[in-house]
Amino acid sequence: MTRTKALVESSLLVALAVVLFMASNTIPIVGIAFTFLCPAPLVVLGLRHSMKRAALGSIVATLIISIFLGVVGGMFFLFGFAILGVGLGALGRRRDNAVEIVLYGILVSLASKLLLMVIVSRLTGVNPFSLETGEFEAVLDKVMSIYSKTGLIPNESLEPMRQQFEATFRIIPQVFPALLSIAAAIDCLSSYIVSRLILVRLGRGVLPPLPPFGEWRFPRNIFWALLASALLPFLGGAGPWASTLSRVGINLRLLVSLLFMIQGMSVAWALLGRTRVSGKATRGLIIFVAVLVPILSYLLIIVGLVDIWWDLRTRLWR
Repeated sequence: MTRTKALVESSLLVALAVVLFMASNTIPIVGIAFTFLCPAPLVVLGLRHSMKRAALGSIVATLIISIFLGVVGGMFFLFGFAILGVGLGALGRRRDNAVEIVLYGILVSLASKLLLMVIVSRLTGVNPFSLETGEFEAVLDKVMSIYSKTGLIPNESLEPMRQQFEATFRIIPQVFPALLSIAAAIDCLSSYIVSRLILVRLGRGVLPPLPPFGEWRFPRNIFWALLASALLPFLGGAGPWASTLSRVGINLRLLVSLLFMIQGMSVAWALLGRTRVSGKATRGLIIFVAVLVPILSYLLIIVGLVDIWWDLRTRLWR
């Protein structure tokens, strides 16, 4: 690749990262999809050219975004997406195992997002780990008023719905670390998949493929994490550590339950592939519906837990 061509391609990739981030902040609803694509251009830049050029590109993109969206917007791009993109590119150059790249990438994404939370708190004086009850109450009152005027929901059902919203709001600050970890994992995994697809089309700097979803398995050690999440709230008793240990237990249980659900989804994906329902789109739709239905989602968690110990796929296919 000539120097001029490399410079043009690098500039286009940096511009694409800026456009994707700007779109994610300006386009309602659909913009959320662009959020997961923001690191991909920097991953491609690092693998097709050099890490030095990827790092420089992330700085240039941050400066451009800061001009349009302010310093806070630039910080959100840099720590929320750019560091992950550069990190995945560096990991892709040094490692050949896709699982290792993704796991280390999740740690990079989580660390950068935690740092972002600290910086935002310092710049704005707003603690991202806590939510203002007064603002939420005002929004909830407006929502309930709209439902009451439109008659879409019977009046006798409005109060239970309000109580459910309030209960959800109260627990969000408690599980914020787990939600941040999940966001870091989604960012990393989606960036890896999109970057790999782009690199395969371009034919240079290809990332190794992830294992087929039907073969995903987590180590048995996560069962002990589930046990720890159940015991932690009791270890603190009524002492000064009670609140902290309880919060750790809640977050750990949420994360472990999600891992069990993913493993259960992997088992269901593999089993459906051996039936007449073997099309990927059909299997994906069935599993998506199962996740949305509470009883079926609990069943997926149980299947994942059982599969951790007994490897259902191997036993059922003997």
